[in-house]
Amino acid sequence: MLFSETSGKTQKYIFGEEARGIVPEGNLYAKVLVDVPGLGPLDYKVPDDMLVAVGDRVTANVQTRKVVGVVAALENATDLQGKRIRSITSVLNDVPPLSAEWLALTRFASLYYLRGWGEAALSALPLFFKRLPKKNHRAMLEKFRRKGIAPSVERSSTQSKPVLNAEQMAAVDAVVSAKGFVPFLLFGVTGSGKTEVYLHVMEEVLHRDPEAQVLLLVPEINLTPQLQARVKARFPHEYVAAMHSEYSDGERAAAWLAVHEGRARILVGTRLSIFSSFKKLALILVDEEHDLSYKAGDGLRYSARDLAVWRAAKNSCPVVLGSATPSLESWAKALKKEYVLLTLTQRAMSKAKLPQIDLIDPNPKGSGMLVSPEAEGSIRSELDAGRQVLVFLNRRGYSPVLSCPSCGWVSACIRCSAFTVFHKREKALICHHCGWRRPVPDACPVCGNVDILPRGTGTERLEEELERLFPGKRILRIDRDSTSKKHEAEKAFARVHAGEVDILVGTQMIAKGHDFQNVGLVVILNADTQLLSPAARAREHLFSTLMQVAGRAGRANGKGRVLIQTRFKDEPLFEALRLQDYRRFANETLEERRENFSVPFVYQALITAESDALAKAVLFLETIARRGRGVASGEVRVFDPVPMPLVRLMNRERAQLLVEGDERKTLHRFLRGLLEGVKSPSDVVWQVEIDPTDV
Repeated sequence: MLFSETSGKTQKYIFGEEARGIVPEGNLYAKVLVDVPGLGPLDYKVPDDMLVAVGDRVTANVQTRKVVGVVAALENATDLQGKRIRSITSVLNDVPPLSAEWLALTRFASLYYLRGWGEAALSALPLFFKRLPKKNHRAMLEKFRRKGIAPSVERSSTQSKPVLNAEQMAAVDAVVSAKGFVPFLLFGVTGSGKTEVYLHVMEEVLHRDPEAQVLLLVPEINLTPQLQARVKARFPHEYVAAMHSEYSDGERAAAWLAVHEGRARILVGTRLSIFSSFKKLALILVDEEHDLSYKAGDGLRYSARDLAVWRAAKNSCPVVLGSATPSLESWAKALKKEYVLLTLTQRAMSKAKLPQIDLIDPNPKGSGMLVSPEAEGSIRSELDAGRQVLVFLNRRGYSPVLSCPSCGWVSACIRCSAFTVFHKREKALICHHCGWRRPVPDACPVCGNVDILPRGTGTERLEEELERLFPGKRILRIDRDSTSKKHEAEKAFARVHAGEVDILVGTQMIAKGHDFQNVGLVVILNADTQLLSPAARAREHLFSTLMQVAGRAGRANGKGRVLIQTRFKDEPLFEALRLQDYRRFANETLEERRENFSVPFVYQALITAESDALAKAVLFLETIARRGRGVASGEVRVFDPVPMPLVRLMNRERAQLLVEGDERKTLHRFLRGLLEGVKSPSDVVWQVEIDPTDV
């Protein structure tokens, strides 16, 4: 139970049992989490005149600097009496304490992903709440609270909700009738109305309990505004908060505070939203659960999808993972009945049908044209019929590399073991890994040849080709280059939805979740590149991407069509895609994984190291590998360290060491023992990633 005590003008919130911490006699100590790598909770004395609760943000001195920390526990520790222990310097009692549930989440994340608890907890807070208060702190807080006032709008009596079909209704009924924690996998074909299922379930959960809150996770920033607008339209009387990495520090703080204080009952956000502080979390929805964007790529390398399942279990509430192409991990759990499988086999709109998918030949090599005559003719017919066309190429820039035919020079990054991509409109060569750029040279820097040539094709070059083929047509390119400014992606997609675009060109930014009502044709180019990738998960990711982008066709009226240019028409992956048979692809791939003893039938961790020289990184990992092999049982396997696929990044040489275990608990137990006390040379930086996605 939450109660408050008031002293003067300051109101302090205390969680029921933690009020026991208010003990005189000067024996109270706090375990404080601080964002310092390698440090666990630190002991601090609580001054006799200070009122502190578990979950409070406090300030304290760590070595020579003052930092903000979070109180993880309070105790009367007699064994600390008499020792020289610093005291907490102040309590930041501007907001209610963080809950025991939030502390448990960050504690679990730190244990599972093998990082410090303080790193996990403090990195989860908006910058405003983890920095030392400034003079305008209180004024800013009130400004945030004014932003978070729920709109006084009543639902219009004329507003009508879409009528659900039988499959959608069955899915809604299953979720809302669930008692306590139940994980659901909502497997629905593209355009089957998964979002409408989410909205109906949200409505029921919020109606049942006036204090209930809902978290709706989306994989990409550019999906958040579209989905937030749809949620706001359905719940005009609620304050719908949104959170993603493009938000300013103030915007994120305002949204976080509204959720923390319970004023916002709905949060729509990307992966960082999983660490938001809720008063009463009653439902978690994970849209496009298969998407790799849910896995953090640096710092605490967590999976928001996996933490969503854990958090739902902790809160005894349902969690719904939705996708037309579920991850193989989730699909395997559904087959084992660990997840409840809900299936949508039909498109939600009665006149919408699944698109016809055809495999066609690309242009001969050396033709200089990416779009084949067959694809060109189909595009022209679709445009003549007044429908939009989507052309997909998952490579941005004008061309992947410039080269000299005389001496063999290629445009390479000076800081990374990668090519610099030619961006014609910017007249620059840009590394897509580190951002290094240089102007395009007038001649070959090695031999002086002026006829340096672009090799390969990116979306910028494709856009140029389509402008020549279809003069007068409105062509729009959407990729990270064309939408680099804030809100640019939102504006671009709004133009497509408004019918102001005839041909949409883009990368996988345009493949996920967008409900294009008038796209009749999708053309997919250069899919063979990823098909030939040696990465273990390349085929799974390719199938998912192609199925998702194909699903943008024919979502409203009439049957859409999809053309895939490929030289490998007999490839089983393309056959499963042509039949739009995810079950076939997933089951066959899982059987291959089982025979090869691969994920999800084993569990993995990747230890990476970087230094100024590759040999130093490899030597450090070899030391760990030898130590690991000396204690490993037959249930754990330690492989040889090898250079990373992208060996050099930002002038640092990188290597990796893969560790596999038959059981998750066995692997974690082994890793904790293996890595305890490991110290690297000063010129080597290392980290461990649990459940890596790029091996």
